Amino acid sequence: MSKCWNCGVQLLDPVSVCPLCKCIVEPTEGMECRQIYPYGFAERGIKKMQRALSIYLFAAIVAEAILIGINAAVGGKPGWVIIMAGLFAYGYVTLKVSIQMHIGYRLKMILQTLLGVAVLLLIDLETGFHGWSLDYVLPGSLILMDAAIVILMIANRRNWQSYIPLEILMIALAAGPFVLYYFGFSASLILPCVTMALAILVFAGTMIIGGQRARDELYRRFHV
Repeated sequence: MSKCWNCGVQLLDPVSVCPLCKCIVEPTEGMECRQIYPYGFAERGIKKMQRALSIYLFAAIVAEAILIGINAAVGGKPGWVIIMAGLFAYGYVTLKVSIQMHIGYRLKMILQTLLGVAVLLLIDLETGFHGWSLDYVLPGSLILMDAAIVILMIANRRNWQSYIPLEILMIALAAGPFVLYYFGFSASLILPCVTMALAILVFAGTMIIGGQRARDELYRRFHV
């Protein structure tokens, strides 16, 4: 028997990866099994949430259509209508991602953060594009995600090594602001440098402090 410390479920089958969130599971010999995958009792709740999500989508489409009609009637600029469409889309995707049980909370955190950056970028574009979304919001959000990873590792000490792939992903994402600067979309390198330095520092600290356990996890995930 093993347990996924991410989902909190215990598995009877001899698997090394959780079938729900794809995180590494650990053996829990002698522990009483309280929740067994799959959870049949959760299906009804998921269906209700999916129905509520469909209602939200329909209401958002109707609301956006009304806003388009009002904007056409008063002869206003379409910018605010586009911003509202982005906010409706953000709400829909956020709710949809939240009810997907097979998506781990790590991936949910990244998707929702990047989607929030996309919404703020849309607002920046529709208000004349002053660049604040790319100069400050994007690198700032990556810094906050790095801080969140450290906090989650401390809170989830028994399974801290499962965050190593996320740390590597953060290093890759930290290269994004440099690419934007190279192509002229961003005007500052201060925050991108801080973002990259923090991402590398978190990963290096994990590998040094984690020792052999961290190296074993790296080999297990990437065979390096």
